[in-house]
Amino acid sequence: MKQGDVWLADVLFKGTRQTKQRPVIIVGNELALDVDVIIAPVTSQQPGNQFDVVLEYWNEAGLLKPSMARTSKIISVHGPELKRQIGELHKHDLERVLHMCRN
Repeated sequence: MKQGDVWLADVLFKGTRQTKQRPVIIVGNELALDVDVIIAPVTSQQPGNQFDVVLEYWNEAGLLKPSMARTSKIISVHGPELKRQIGELHKHDLERVLHMCRN
């Protein structure tokens, strides 16, 4: 697991106890699966603010439709919540996502 990998993860919905598998991008903590990992959620919704990064190479990343990274909603998940890797961001998209994470 490394920065820029795209995984399906069990994500807890805000205000509920329900989880749903959603695509996420690893943006930090490139360690073993038994520790917390920092992720940026991925969505196919329209950009909501200036921190949403449209993924230009979404198909190459293993995503099923045009998507964006929500860098304003970075969270940490426990490693076992990452279910399976579906792809890897193109270098161009990863640089843009990490730049926005720093902002």
